[in-house]
Amino acid sequence: MPNTAAPSPRPGVYAYKLQAPPARGGLIHRQALMARIAAHPEARLVLLQAPAGHGKTTCLQQLRAICEAQGLLCGWLSCDEADNDSRRFFLHLLALAADLAQAAGRAPLPEDGAILTSRRRRSDWIIERLQAVERPLALFIDEFQLIHHPTLIGFFRDLFERLPDGIRLFVGSRSLPELGLSRLLVNQQALMIRAEDLRFSREEAEAFLGDLQPALSSAEREAIFRRTEGWPAALQLYRLAMASPVVRQSLLETGQGRPRELAEYLADNVLALQTPAVQRFLLRSALLPRLCAPLCDAVMEDSGSQAQLAELERAGLFLRGLDAEGRWFKFHTLFASFLAEQLQAREPDTVRAVHHRAADWHAASQDWEGVMHHALAAGEIDRAAETLERWSADLVAAAALVTLERWSARLPEEAITRRPRLAVRTAWALVFLRRRSRLEPLLQALRARPPGSLAETTDPRIVLAMAQVGADDPLGAHAIASQWPTEPAPELEGFAAFELGAASNLRAFLTLAAGQFDLAREYLVQARVYNSRSQASFSRGYTMALEGLSLMAQGQLQAALERYAEGLQPIRREVDKSHAAAALVSCYVWALYEANRLDEAEALFGQYHPTIAESALPYFLVLAFVAMARIHAVRGRAGAAEAVLDEVDTLSHEQGWKRPQQMIVWERVRRALMAGALERAEALAALAPSVEPLPGGGVMFGEDLEGERLGRIRLALHAGQLERAAELLADEQTQQRERSLRQLRLLLLEALLQQARGQPNAAQRSLRRALQRVGREPWQRAFLDEGEPLLALLRQAYQSRLSMETRDSAEESERALLERLLQASGMDLSRAPAGPGSEPLGAITEREREILEWLSRGASNRDIALRLAVSENTVKFHLKNLYSKLAVASRLQAISSARQLGLVE
Repeated sequence: MPNTAAPSPRPGVYAYKLQAPPARGGLIHRQALMARIAAHPEARLVLLQAPAGHGKTTCLQQLRAICEAQGLLCGWLSCDEADNDSRRFFLHLLALAADLAQAAGRAPLPEDGAILTSRRRRSDWIIERLQAVERPLALFIDEFQLIHHPTLIGFFRDLFERLPDGIRLFVGSRSLPELGLSRLLVNQQALMIRAEDLRFSREEAEAFLGDLQPALSSAEREAIFRRTEGWPAALQLYRLAMASPVVRQSLLETGQGRPRELAEYLADNVLALQTPAVQRFLLRSALLPRLCAPLCDAVMEDSGSQAQLAELERAGLFLRGLDAEGRWFKFHTLFASFLAEQLQAREPDTVRAVHHRAADWHAASQDWEGVMHHALAAGEIDRAAETLERWSADLVAAAALVTLERWSARLPEEAITRRPRLAVRTAWALVFLRRRSRLEPLLQALRARPPGSLAETTDPRIVLAMAQVGADDPLGAHAIASQWPTEPAPELEGFAAFELGAASNLRAFLTLAAGQFDLAREYLVQARVYNSRSQASFSRGYTMALEGLSLMAQGQLQAALERYAEGLQPIRREVDKSHAAAALVSCYVWALYEANRLDEAEALFGQYHPTIAESALPYFLVLAFVAMARIHAVRGRAGAAEAVLDEVDTLSHEQGWKRPQQMIVWERVRRALMAGALERAEALAALAPSVEPLPGGGVMFGEDLEGERLGRIRLALHAGQLERAAELLADEQTQQRERSLRQLRLLLLEALLQQARGQPNAAQRSLRRALQRVGREPWQRAFLDEGEPLLALLRQAYQSRLSMETRDSAEESERALLERLLQASGMDLSRAPAGPGSEPLGAITEREREILEWLSRGASNRDIALRLAVSENTVKFHLKNLYSKLAVASRLQAISSARQLGLVE
């Protein structure tokens, strides 16, 4: 029999989740409550929070009817536990926005439309789509308490904070996580309706009980209201149970009992009033989270369930429809839990049999979620494990890692480890979700397995190598990968192709670290083939990330930016398969930063921050966080920069990642040096953890942004240890000949070294070589991040270009690059001086005036430092700034220019 629980024609979308439950007849209109909500039109967010049985869904239905009568276009979303896989949740949210657009007669935004150009947060994404409907909207979200994943909580926090005019959001929930609602409530942008507000008033309770037969006396009504305190579910139970003489007699007794005890007592009597056939149907069908007639027929091993369901709904027996067609139903949580407890106490074997038959029914249409739920409820661990083994290949390839983690956590460890395919696939999910405590026992079991062929999905070596990368052990990963055969097998498909795609990615990752770019390109070509055969967005995201990193290392920033934009489009079209996006977005943030496209980089980081923090591998994650910290620093947000570094530092310590920890320390060293705090920089450098070097002087790609080897050169320069800096610089230049980006950074440090040696011409030659290496590529931050000393060299180079009478095309190109860099630094080129003696390029500070005064008297750096009670390094720092502002290259030129400008006598 076909399973009508299957998704709608839109793959992965369950239509019942997007349909408001149809309203039943005979309900009490909550007029006073509706009036209270209507009195707060400024509240764009209305939250109904109360325990089960307080009528939240019914109130949402009534609010929806009012909104529709007012001309608002309404959308509905019912949440469930599976929605904590953000891929599944956003898939339904996209479908909801598309349905609203269709209802308004508008074309929905294309899936690769506005979000691709905005690169903003997920809340921007949904707001854009909702605003594109161009109608006032009311959105209703029910069962919100089932949402608890941090990514989704962050999304809703942003959405609640930023709801635009013309959109109202109504949320029903038994509990609420920390969503930052205090400010919204104080500013009357949100309205909270709690349990005491949802209870029936005395008048509403009277109306609700009014047509009971035989009629209730006023004393009986008063007793019911007193005992229930207006609790809607208890009132309904009394209404159903009043045909029982026992219940009626109990109204005359004193005592009330706790609410749960009252509900159980009444539900017991309600059940006893039903015919044996109805009791049998209720007890069995209540075990089903959702039910439809074919499913109930299968469970009951009978027919006629459709009529029975309709009758139960009409009788008010806590059954509500989930769709307008009357196919899907759900029992109220309180009533269902009572019935399940009753059946478990009476007939435990029947409970297992019902779940077994329900699992059979769901398996017939490959609804694996339903099979897993019922197999586990029936205690059929082997069946659940076999089902997850079959399903897990699709889950990993589609980056639905949270779903795989959720179901695997409900299985005994032994049930997973004795199924090699399931063990391997579960390990994939846990590696990328960084669940160390659950992962380690699984890895131990996989290490004990003999290796096979990489074409077999039971061979554990690929995921074991990836686990070493996830544990910040590239040498361990290399040791495992070196055992793999090199022959490609492009004919493979499915999960085997996915794993070989991942293996090719890993090989490319390791060869990139070694600077073997041609070999890495071959591996990435193989990865693309395997990705295509496996339809694996997950692996494809990493392939695109590595392709861009290879281009950046070779100096091709523009091509890398284009590759990242290309790579992000299919991920967004597939509704943000977040774990597939983590690595790609991390690299894209870094590339945008290097091109000085700070607005785009910051927005992209903000949009994907939770995803990167949750699931990016260590070297990708640290790239994005350090780039974001620098963006904050550039924009004067020192506290925010430190907070970002603290966050990634904490993550790295929690995971035991030494290389990222080291990179973060050296980023802090760089920040201290840029602020002139040499002693702090030296103290920080002493705290940096040591890591085992990669073979052949290899470099992990994150270290092309910041790391120990670059940091020690910079530290030696600022400390005046020029010979030490020269030695480190020469060694690094020799080892990294193939890395164009690293050579660029080394040339800039070389220019600063020559300037510190008092060799301005040599400094300008090194700078020119760096400019020639950049050519027409959009590299900017590599220059700007070295601070004022390098900016001084740039300004001097620009002045020399201005004073040249004739220029060839190469020099014109260099001049254009210099202009871009200086404009990016904040310099107003329209006021640029023609040479020494013109107006200074920046304001001269009081300290700089003091230094100029002593300079004009012939004092040495040491003499100036003693007289001003500062270090010689501080004097040198100020002199570099002065040379830059005066557009000069020596002490004599500085004195001459200062006298011409009247800065000294």
